[in-house]
Amino acid sequence: MRLLLAGLFAFGGLLVSVCVFFHYFPEGSGPPSWLVGIFFGLVLLGLAAGAFFLFNDSASQSGRSIEVEVAELEREGLLVSDTFQAKRAFEVEEFEDEGAHYLIELVDGGVLYLNGQYLYGYQEDTDESGSTKARTFPCSRFTVRRHKTELFVVDIACAGDVLNPECIAPSFEVEDYKRGILPEDGEVIRDRSYDQLKREYLREV
Repeated sequence: MRLLLAGLFAFGGLLVSVCVFFHYFPEGSGPPSWLVGIFFGLVLLGLAAGAFFLFNDSASQSGRSIEVEVAELEREGLLVSDTFQAKRAFEVEEFEDEGAHYLIELVDGGVLYLNGQYLYGYQEDTDESGSTKARTFPCSRFTVRRHKTELFVVDIACAGDVLNPECIAPSFEVEDYKRGILPEDGEVIRDRSYDQLKREYLREV
């Protein structure tokens, strides 16, 4: 949803900019085309930066550390924490840039679905210097901390052993998004087992 809102924000801003520009500079009376190109390039950069700032749910965008953010939300009674114990997990490939998808088998038999760009921070990654950051999630024990009313994930406190995904299933199809049949981030699925979901998402059934 945040990606959709960010896209609408950028598109709407660009549309308004075009209308304003041609209001003041009717066709044929404006500045040189190269200057127009630079102007709209700067507009696009500004809109992209604005969309990122307004619709990115990461606590780090506020300039505060995760610890400070968590402490403040706890004081205000706006932090909800859920602790899970897990056995195994598999991943679903991204369709675009909606963030990672994980389906995690819990000890109690449920299957936790998590999705979002916030999960990028826990994946294996290599920075510009070539240093590799090890994967920390999914793991055998973890606590998901969310904003109580806005429901975005503030952070995941990882513990136990790292559970490398067993496989990466193909991305969800466009029709899945249109029909609204995908689980919600944080939903615990109980009407199908982990193995059933894995077969279904791997399209083996």
